Amino acid sequence: MKKNRKKEKNTVRYGIIVTNNKHCRFIIARLGTESYPLVFLREWEDDPDEEYDEWYSLYKSALTADEADEILNLLKDGKKQKANILLKQYFKNEGVICESVGEIRLDDAVPDAWYDAWKEMEALITSNNDYPGYYENDVEEQELW
Repeated sequence: MKKNRKKEKNTVRYGIIVTNNKHCRFIIARLGTESYPLVFLREWEDDPDEEYDEWYSLYKSALTADEADEILNLLKDGKKQKANILLKQYFKNEGVICESVGEIRLDDAVPDAWYDAWKEMEALITSNNDYPGYYENDVEEQELW
């Protein structure tokens, strides 16, 4: 017997900061139902001899929730330079969920609570173009079998 389960709506807020050298893109994400942010770091090389030209790291403890909110609020207000300065000040290279993992594996590395939100963010995060700034999406929970 199938239970009627109300689909939950959730909001994901995220900001994309492209660093000065253009080879790094930070994505700071906050999910309404989770008390911690995730930070994605996408780095790539222009070296054609390298087998992999881009890789991702995913952090759970790189920023506190308050730090992430402060940066996201600056991005929402269009203050990208101030947000970039705060990111450099606050970022802690710890709490690694996955390191140097490609785009395909990132799906598996995202914690379950974040999976549906990742699907909302994925296109902008993995795009070859730079889309810095603030984004907000409603996340609809996928029904599981």
